[in-house]
Amino acid sequence: MSLIPTQAFSAHSNDRDTLHLLVQSSANLFAYWQLSSRKKRMVQDHFGADWLLLQPTLRFYETTVEQAVSTHLSDTISELPLPQGECCFLNGFLPGRLYFAEVGIKNEQGQFLPLLRSNTIQTPHIHTKQEFPSNVATLENQVTYRPAAVSIQLKAPIAHEYFSAYSVYLPKCTPPADSEFGGDLD
Repeated sequence: MSLIPTQAFSAHSNDRDTLHLLVQSSANLFAYWQLSSRKKRMVQDHFGADWLLLQPTLRFYETTVEQAVSTHLSDTISELPLPQGECCFLNGFLPGRLYFAEVGIKNEQGQFLPLLRSNTIQTPHIHTKQEFPSNVATLENQVTYRPAAVSIQLKAPIAHEYFSAYSVYLPKCTPPADSEFGGDLD
């Protein structure tokens, strides 16, 4: 028995897949991400296209506690082309809301295909009688990005009476009442 070389399968310790959101203020977030060269290469090879032609996108979802626990996506979605580099400041978020983000690409039909998902964060509430702290960092000298709202039509799944693990099918004929159990009729 010979050993299989694993150099091709191992990734550099700093080459990880991560997407993280940090709260800057009630309306501003900071996002940082890293897409491993292995995952990026795999996606490019699969679609046979350069990374920038795949329209890398940073998408944000406003969510509720119930939606954050489940896998349901929210109705409020915004996105922007993935900024150059691996981090950015973002504005335009609402106070007291929960948000998470995804980094993904868009296929030829314009569908968003997520590659990474972030943590869920909550922007702080604003109290009208409360003074803003003077030590909060300002974003005056920073480039900030504002995601644009996206309208997505969610479709209800189609129910199929005849379904196997691989395809939807229609039976060739109705089996007779005295047919033998335990085998395919096809």
